[in-house]
Amino acid sequence: MTLEPALWTLDHVSLGPSRLSEVSLTIREGATAVLGPSGAGKTSLLNLLVGFDRPERGIIDFPKSLFWAPQNGGLWPHCTAREHLDAVRAGERRIAELLSAFDLGGRAGARPSELSGGEQSRLAVARALAAPAKTLVMDEPLAHVDPARLPRYWAYIRKELNEGGRSLVFSTHSPETVLSEAQEVVCLRGGKLLFAGTVGAAYSAPPNREVMECLGPGNWLTPEEADLWLDEKIPAARCYRPEQIEIFPAHISDIVVRSAAFFGGLAEVELRHVNAAVVRTFFHRPSGPHLNPDAPAAIRLRK
Repeated sequence: MTLEPALWTLDHVSLGPSRLSEVSLTIREGATAVLGPSGAGKTSLLNLLVGFDRPERGIIDFPKSLFWAPQNGGLWPHCTAREHLDAVRAGERRIAELLSAFDLGGRAGARPSELSGGEQSRLAVARALAAPAKTLVMDEPLAHVDPARLPRYWAYIRKELNEGGRSLVFSTHSPETVLSEAQEVVCLRGGKLLFAGTVGAAYSAPPNREVMECLGPGNWLTPEEADLWLDEKIPAARCYRPEQIEIFPAHISDIVVRSAAFFGGLAEVELRHVNAAVVRTFFHRPSGPHLNPDAPAAIRLRK
């Protein structure tokens, strides 16, 4: 597999006090997500990438052409929405297209104080796309936008990146956004690097439970647990994602349902293994709420 050219290289970079610790990674061209809970170090890392902060230890190399959309949007209070786009040298046709794409056509003359939080988020993204930079860095883009609109806005961002041969580094709390919009992911927790690599590897073959949980629900099983619950022999602990297993009612079984919660595309089921006298929770993707408490059930891998 041919690797994309590197945009940033970080070598044992630290930013105190305890904001980032000994982070070494390479961020390549394409779309890279920086993922983690609040306080993980996402904003600190992005601030380093754009030169807003300097590392206390370690070395970082920068790309030559980038545009930054900080967490608060970084909008200019004296400029209207249209003037924000004009300031980064977008032409009239381009301004009209971007305002329309982010549903800001009727707000072109409004200043940031007159815009809602969602409108400000959309304007910050539109301005970044209007800029001529080849690399965009966005800290939690579209964070305040109505979830129903997000797929359409991300589809437009994706089109812009692909057509312009541009790269994007963005931070997010959302595993769903990472899975749909990024090729690479950087997982942080407590200022430390948990994982850096492809989204596919982080999702399908995470190296540990912590990385698995970064990309959403999963079932981390040791060899002993896989043997007990799945009747599978595995050489080492590994992840089974919800779509990889099936839990279904059974007439006779050593496994009994203790509780089941169905969330549409995902179910969380607590099972008790009668013979082993152990209980654990599994996540799976059923077609409906078919499991009842105290009823026998079976569990197997989907082929």
